[in-house]
Amino acid sequence: MMNSEFKEANDSPGFLLWQVTNVWQKEIRHALEPLDLTHPQFVLLFSCQWLNDKAGHAGVTQIQLAQHAQVDVNVTSQVLRTLERKGYVVRGAHPTDTRAKAIMPTPAGDALASRAVQAVEAADRAFFASLPEEDRGQLIRTMLQLIKR
Repeated sequence: MMNSEFKEANDSPGFLLWQVTNVWQKEIRHALEPLDLTHPQFVLLFSCQWLNDKAGHAGVTQIQLAQHAQVDVNVTSQVLRTLERKGYVVRGAHPTDTRAKAIMPTPAGDALASRAVQAVEAADRAFFASLPEEDRGQLIRTMLQLIKR
């Protein structure tokens, strides 16, 4: 006997979120494949570029990247090692925190992040195009509310 509080699977917001996430991630993977980037690599590379631009190119820490992207610090470290090995980011001395490393995109990383964000944003536009604009706005507000809980 089933012990779920939901009569139908489509009544479960968690199950629906799981399905939507999987369909959306498939589209993002497809958009990033030609650039030889995984989705976590893209998120952290672009976040590195974004945060460095906001901070005047002073370098961001691994913890700042992890917090910004809502990614586990250990996963962030593994992905950054891969991005560093591929030549897309460098780690150097942090200007204000001697215990931390400053993570900066390389020129190749900057160029790739700029190309990749165009591909991802195009995939997002296509994915969310079936929603009227006011529904997209409400979806964004709802997701922000869930993130901040």
